Amino acid sequence: MGLTSGPVSFQRFLISGDLPAATGVELLESVQEHAFGRNPGTADGLASGWIGPRHLFETEIDARHACLGRYLLLALRIDRARIPAALLRSYIRIEEDAALEASGREFLSRAERRRARDAALSRAERELHEGGHRQIRAAPVLIDVEGGTVLCGSTGTLVADRLIQTFSDTFGVGIEPQTPDRVTERLMTRAKNTRALDTLKPMRLGRPPRDFADDAADGIETDRSWLGKELLTWLWFQSERSDSPMRVRGGEDVTVMLDRSLRLRCDYGLTGVDAITADSPTRLPEAHAALAVGKQPVRAGLVLGSPAGEARLTLDALRFTVSGMSIVEDETEGDARARLEARFEKIIDTADLLDALFDVFLQRRCARDWSSEEKEMTGWAQGRRESAALRAAR
Repeated sequence: MGLTSGPVSFQRFLISGDLPAATGVELLESVQEHAFGRNPGTADGLASGWIGPRHLFETEIDARHACLGRYLLLALRIDRARIPAALLRSYIRIEEDAALEASGREFLSRAERRRARDAALSRAERELHEGGHRQIRAAPVLIDVEGGTVLCGSTGTLVADRLIQTFSDTFGVGIEPQTPDRVTERLMTRAKNTRALDTLKPMRLGRPPRDFADDAADGIETDRSWLGKELLTWLWFQSERSDSPMRVRGGEDVTVMLDRSLRLRCDYGLTGVDAITADSPTRLPEAHAALAVGKQPVRAGLVLGSPAGEARLTLDALRFTVSGMSIVEDETEGDARARLEARFEKIIDTADLLDALFDVFLQRRCARDWSSEEKEMTGWAQGRRESAALRAAR
C-alpha cells in the first residue's frame, strides 16, 4: 500500500466535526458495520466499503493491523461491475454465427440480429450477476484520529467521492477535501483576514492576446484553484530572487527548490500546456519562454528542506494533491509498528509544511503592498523572455 511503503501519493481531507470515539480501536466497531460487502451497491454498478490494510478480502478488520497509536490504517475497496465492450461484441458474433449456421443462409434478418444481441447481452448480464467482470481497486486511507486529518493514498476524483460518502455513513461526520480554495479559506480564517479574499483577482504575468476580454480568462477557473498555481509561480520567483530560506509560522526556516518536472498551462486557455522534465526545469529557456507568454506552473516537483529533514514530491497545484513523495526512513528502528508510525508522522508533517508555505504566500498575496511585488514578478517574467531571446540570437 502506497502510504506504508515506497513513494507516497495522497490527497488530504480534514474532518469537519467530532468523531464519535476517541481512539482508533473504539472507531473500529463503526468501521466494521460498513466493511465491504455489508452495504448494497449503487445504481451505476459501484460497490464500496472498508477493508483492512493487508489485502482485498480483509473484511474482518483486525485492530492489531489497523490501529497504530494515534492512527487508524484502513483501505477503501471500490468494485465496478461493467461488461467489457470487447466481450459483448464477441458474444454477439458467436450468437450471430450460430444463428447463421442454423438458418443455412448467408445473411441474418434484422430481427435475427436483434435476437442474437439480446442473447449475448443476457449471457453477459448473467455472468455479471454471478460476480464476473468486476474491476477491483483499493485505496489506502490513513485517519489521524487526534489531528483530525484523513489521507487517501489515491488522487483520483472517483475515490475521493466514494471516500467522502463512506466516511460520512460510517462516522456521522463529514470530511472536506483540501483543495487550494478550502485551504485558502481555512488559513485566512485563522488569520482573521477573510475579507481580503473578496478583492483578489488572478495574477497574469504575460501580456493578454489582443482583444481578449479579462472576464473570458476568469471564466477558465471558477474557484480559487488559481491561487495554487500562483503559489508555485511565487515559489519559483522567490527561489531565483534569493537563496535565503523562508520563515514560516512557528519560526521554522524552510528552503524550496523546483526540481525534476514542470507543467505550465496558459492563463488564457489558448496556447495549451508545456511539460518539461529535467534536473532543474526552471532554468531552461523553454520554461522562461512559457512563463513570459502567459503560462504558469500547475504541477511541479518540489524539494523542501526543513529542520525535520528533506522531502521530495510533486505537487498538483490546482488540486493540492501530492504524488511521488520520497521518505527517508529510520533503518535503526527495529520495531515495525514504530517505523510505520514515524513514517505516517513524516507524511503529515510534509502536508502541514505545504500549508505553512501556502500561508506565507497568502499573507503576501493579501498584503496592501502586493501590487509592487506583482509588478516585480511581471518584470521578472518578461525579463526572462528577453534573456531567452538574446541567448537564441547569439
